[in-house]
Amino acid sequence: MAKEQTQMSTNDAIMLMFLDLVEQDGIEVDITLTVNGSIVSGTLIGATAYYEGVTEASKNFEDSTMSKIISKKFHDLKEEYAKQKQQEAEKESKEKENSFTFIHLKNAKYVTNQHEIAHTNGTWWRGKIASIDGFSFNSFV
Repeated sequence: MAKEQTQMSTNDAIMLMFLDLVEQDGIEVDITLTVNGSIVSGTLIGATAYYEGVTEASKNFEDSTMSKIISKKFHDLKEEYAKQKQQEAEKESKEKENSFTFIHLKNAKYVTNQHEIAHTNGTWWRGKIASIDGFSFNSFV
């Protein structure tokens, strides 16, 4: 997984607490986010759960070659993420708020102008934490 040029995070204590809980303890929490004027609602999960979910979902692609490629790439990303997190844990020199750059949702649904963009079971969603304008801990859709 490539390192980002600019580290983007949040200093919101509540968001940091929940991000830590999903990453460290594996909890899942329904959440609704406002991101640049759009609403995204789903279940907050950790990065490892996100990578595992996308890897598993890619096995359902109709194109078996594409399915294998995507599955392998996300498996590799998950492994790299685990390695990076291990290295960060060993350093322990950075504050926690600097280690969270992205937020991950499963069963995500988008709402714009009071209309839900349909995904039967929702979709996997990953967004920059720095782009979040607001949040509530419930599922709006």
